[in-house]
Amino acid sequence: MFLGLGRQAAWRIAVAGVVIASVWLGSPVRGFAQSTPQAQPHLYVLLGFGDMSPGLREFGAKMQKRGIPTTVGSYTAWEALTKQAAREYQSGHAILIVGHSAGGAAGMVMAAKLGDAGIPVRLLVTLAPWTELKVSSNVRQSVNIVPTGYENHFTVILAHERELTRYVTQAVGLRSAAGKNKMQRAAQ
Repeated sequence: MFLGLGRQAAWRIAVAGVVIASVWLGSPVRGFAQSTPQAQPHLYVLLGFGDMSPGLREFGAKMQKRGIPTTVGSYTAWEALTKQAAREYQSGHAILIVGHSAGGAAGMVMAAKLGDAGIPVRLLVTLAPWTELKVSSNVRQSVNIVPTGYENHFTVILAHERELTRYVTQAVGLRSAAGKNKMQRAAQ
């Protein structure tokens, strides 16, 4: 017993004290590392087999124009992109990943490898991944978008571009154009 508390309560207080002290002193405790909302994000967009992900490369370009640093690459480049993401995180960037088909599967592997290094992923979006969804515990928010209705494996990107934009812009603290328009109309 510690100060009249049970062993479990004393441990909770001790762990909380270590976490608070590490935040106060500015040194992260392994396993508790989190990207902060103020961290400049970096978006990784992983294309599917044969880079056949209609509209996804253009989506990446749109995010880049909105001021979100974006790297677009093939699913086959996931290892190099994981190393790049680790360097970006070490320089203060939050990590976001979007992948389609094989790129979605590669995005899950990329997130898991970053997790093995103690690096959090703020957002992971998979579009019609061709594998079972396995999201590692370091992923703060995960979204899986699959074809519905008349959509197919390839049209899912364009059919859900607005939704995809909303997820990414919210993860980086930006308002989507639709959100800005609603706020402007409400102010009038």
